[in-house]
Amino acid sequence: MEEAKKIKFKRTRPTLHLLLIGVIFGLCITGYLAIIWSGDLRGYDASKVVAFRDVLLLIPVFMVFFWLVRKQKFRGEMLIYTAAIFLFGIGTLLQFRLFADPEYGARGITKSVERREKAQAVRLLNIKTAYDDEKKAFMFGSSEAVPKEPADLDDKADKSFGLAYVLKSTDTYIPILAFVTFIVAFLIFKDDRWLLWIQSHSFILGLATGIIMVILSIMVLIWGANGKLFGQTPWESVKILFLLSYAGILADTYRHLRRTKWGLPTARHFIPFVIIAAMPVIPFFLLHDFGQLLVFFGVFLMLYVIAVRNQAKLLYAIALVAVIFVLSIGVSKLTTGFGIPGYVQFRFHVWLDMWNPPAPDTSWWKRDFENYVKLKKINLESSDADEIARLNREAWRDKTLQLSQGLFGINEGGIEGEGLGLGYPETVPVSDSDFIYAAISEETGFIGGLTILLALAVIVFGGTAIALGASDMFTKLLATGLTAFVAFQAIVNLGGVLRLLPMTGITLPFVSHGGWSLLTSFAMLGILLAISHRNAIRNQTMIEKAEEPIFQPVR
Repeated sequence: MEEAKKIKFKRTRPTLHLLLIGVIFGLCITGYLAIIWSGDLRGYDASKVVAFRDVLLLIPVFMVFFWLVRKQKFRGEMLIYTAAIFLFGIGTLLQFRLFADPEYGARGITKSVERREKAQAVRLLNIKTAYDDEKKAFMFGSSEAVPKEPADLDDKADKSFGLAYVLKSTDTYIPILAFVTFIVAFLIFKDDRWLLWIQSHSFILGLATGIIMVILSIMVLIWGANGKLFGQTPWESVKILFLLSYAGILADTYRHLRRTKWGLPTARHFIPFVIIAAMPVIPFFLLHDFGQLLVFFGVFLMLYVIAVRNQAKLLYAIALVAVIFVLSIGVSKLTTGFGIPGYVQFRFHVWLDMWNPPAPDTSWWKRDFENYVKLKKINLESSDADEIARLNREAWRDKTLQLSQGLFGINEGGIEGEGLGLGYPETVPVSDSDFIYAAISEETGFIGGLTILLALAVIVFGGTAIALGASDMFTKLLATGLTAFVAFQAIVNLGGVLRLLPMTGITLPFVSHGGWSLLTSFAMLGILLAISHRNAIRNQTMIEKAEEPIFQPVR
């Protein structure tokens, strides 16, 4: 008894995390002030109302912290919460930085006008600070004739971000909903009754989720645009449900899957498992969202290996994935005319040979090239081979602008970065979502990019520790799956931005504030902290009773 009581459950103190969250809060305020100051230098006004709104959105961070510690008497590890809040703060700061710039989000002539006005403001600032009176007199007639403000240009973008905008903006409500989602997820998954109900109904949950996802996919095909419905990708809303279903049925059948004949499991246990495992395939192939499909298969395969722990089963699982992939390519060939969708071939070509465009008559590139030529109002029949080659290079540079500009920005950032508000991440299309890491690296440099990687690593290692401490297979698989989702999404996103992997359009967890993406990330965080809390309570009970070791591996 005395020896057991000497063993204590180690965790970092909540006061340390309160201090770290306070430091994050202070750094964010400093960042907002820097961006406002940088906007003044570059000739535009960064909305102080929006900055104040974003600072207020960090207050729920403290409220949730005290709710966990005081109200819920949280006994788990807070490290992943603090790391997630750091990523959330950086993401909110960069969203403000990008949308405060009038050039970002502008289109056509308006975009070029805003760019010229910013260039005028910078030139005028250089004249005021670096030119002597003689040079000023040479340029403007006298040193006092230097304009105080750059000349206004026509066709400026409407970038009024006042109180009315803040009150009706979804960016105001999504972070609040994210914290509400976190609280709900924590309350549900710390309760054994809910966990048992979910596990016992996992097969029905998976079928219902699959049906809903198919319906949403069909709606996207009919009414959506770019694989989105109402601006959101439908897979985000069901990702956790698919994981719950898969983890539940695998926890119920993993012992039977181990006891097999000739390495093959019995049909009674294998068929329901295969149905649930293959459920995400149908909607993802309907949407041609192969990036998310790869993430799901990676997570599912990892959970299968952890639960079954059999080399023969691993080979069968890989073979089954290969068969499903080949069949899906065959279906895609029947519906689209070629096996692998064109945009997938495009992304692989960009990954392998970004600087050299394909031939204009390449099957997956021909339509994009013709659309570009049509937009330029050029008749290809009257163009010679050299003119067509030039147009092809222009069209390719336009299509790969996002990745190339992102890489140039990361390179320009160097070690310390250009400074918040002083870089040019606004030249990267949609850099507030998929390419937000490029914007961070350009303005905060290698140091800022490295802190993002370290925070993600803390979440992954913390989630792994929570999974190892779980007392039952269901929560072990659930914690592993949630951690793997964060890890795989981060790897795929960062790999695409840095051109280490093909770009897939997957957001960076907690940093990219893309509606459902942020809600899902905080829901996963709430579930992980609930499991950590359950682990700590269980260990403390074991210490007090001294009936068994603190950790018992699930067999």
